[in-house]
Amino acid sequence: MPKSAYPKNSSLPILCAMLAILCAFAPSYLRAQAPPGPMAPKQSTDAQPAPPPAQPSPRTLSSAPDDKPLPSPRSNISGSWNFNRQASDDARSKLDEARRIGGTPQSNGPQGCNGPYGGGPYGGCGPYGGGPMGRPYPGNGPYGGNGPYGGNGPYGPNGGNGNGGGYGDSNEANSPALREYIYPATDVTFVLKDSEADLTDDTARKRVFFTDGRKLQKSKDDNYREIAAHWEGNRLLADEKLPGGEHVRQTFELSSDGRQLDEEVNLDAIRSRSAVTIHYVYNINTNRQ
Repeated sequence: MPKSAYPKNSSLPILCAMLAILCAFAPSYLRAQAPPGPMAPKQSTDAQPAPPPAQPSPRTLSSAPDDKPLPSPRSNISGSWNFNRQASDDARSKLDEARRIGGTPQSNGPQGCNGPYGGGPYGGCGPYGGGPMGRPYPGNGPYGGNGPYGGNGPYGPNGGNGNGGGYGDSNEANSPALREYIYPATDVTFVLKDSEADLTDDTARKRVFFTDGRKLQKSKDDNYREIAAHWEGNRLLADEKLPGGEHVRQTFELSSDGRQLDEEVNLDAIRSRSAVTIHYVYNINTNRQ
């Protein structure tokens, strides 16, 4: 029997057997391992989530002038006030309307002998009486001798002395005594004292309303005048007769929300127009409390 090529104590057969076993099991082990992938960054414990974007408030979206804070309400009419033209009446328009309505039925008024309807439309004193256009036919109607465009009317040769033919007092808005009631001041200030209320305006006029019934001093100029008045609750009521004979009543009252001053001017009817009520509104002057 031939002698073996390997020594009896050789370990080569054992190693080969072990390698065979390893080769049989190695593929299944390798397949069980997940392939390496990208590493996720570690979450920082100090990082905070970003806050959501701020939403604009309705006040930011609206216009600035409309969002001014309202002034604190007042408890009476004292303090400074600004004239609110948009909320007030147009005195000239009110006077024009009163003239269209007509005045008291006097002989020289719109319903009287020398007015546009005096004696009937074709009567001696009517608009066609004696001729409507003046001197060639000296009628007494609106265009006759005594009308506004006639000899004695405000626009006639003797202007200012009309006998009331319809619109004989159409220049009433230019009366010095009535100007302050027809053209109100831009700024006024009330100061309340014992038995009086002092009203000054931006034209340097001062009106002192005495509420104790004292005898009033005659004014030396238009910048200062004393007026009889009285209180009815929180309303100040004044009554005055002007040099031209006009009767004027004023009422000053705080609005219900305490942020406006309401003035009402009442002019009695005269021969050329009916009675007139004019309403003025003043806002709180925030620059001068």
